[in-house]
Amino acid sequence: MFPKWGWGAKVYLFMDGYYAHTYLYFAWASGICQAMCVSLLATNRLSAIIFPQRHSRMWSSTRLRVAIGIQFLPGLIAGLATFFNETQLYRNSKNGLVPRFKSEVFIAVLFGIAGAFLATVCIYLIMAYCYLLFMLRKSSNAIKNTQFAKSRAVIKKKEVKLFIMSSITVTIQMSILVLVIIYATSLLNFPLDKFYLFYNAISDLYAGINPYLLWIFSDSLRKHIYIRLGLKRKRKVPSSSVVTVN
Repeated sequence: MFPKWGWGAKVYLFMDGYYAHTYLYFAWASGICQAMCVSLLATNRLSAIIFPQRHSRMWSSTRLRVAIGIQFLPGLIAGLATFFNETQLYRNSKNGLVPRFKSEVFIAVLFGIAGAFLATVCIYLIMAYCYLLFMLRKSSNAIKNTQFAKSRAVIKKKEVKLFIMSSITVTIQMSILVLVIIYATSLLNFPLDKFYLFYNAISDLYAGINPYLLWIFSDSLRKHIYIRLGLKRKRKVPSSSVVTVN
């Protein structure tokens, strides 16, 4: 933001291509990493429904490293493509500096690939969360006995929470896709610096919203955090006393 506002412009002009390539690399690589992150979260929840018995083994400490690699490596590797094109710094309306690629063809190809990738992620998230909601509803409808009405109500509550969480996640993902489509197709007169401004803001929201959603909607996690912060005492389980009769 500092170079866009014109702060320290001489420093960024001195770094020139080094600054431009670094900025563009992290802007594109982090977007892919964030998309892979929410895809893995959806896959984790999906595997818990499809493979309930093997779920804990599938996400064990050893295989978890593979999942972390899937989250980061594709984005970090794909971002290397930004180094194979010349960059330039141009002035915006605030006399600030905005990095961009020189080749318009390369920009069009980059946005085309990003749009296809984001569309694939959106479709996968919608299908995964729809299946999760379907399975939860199926479990709820299977409980017909009034004796288990409380269990059915708990499942219904989880269903509503999952629907809200998935809707927020998919909406943010869709907003990024729409932003990319608007700039790539020139539907609106959208300057590049404004694109990166909105893109970075949505990406930051996208990257940080999942822990907050879990805090809001997960009763067990919220209770655990309150206990760790000392805001709530852990409930002690009363020990059963044994009475002997002589």
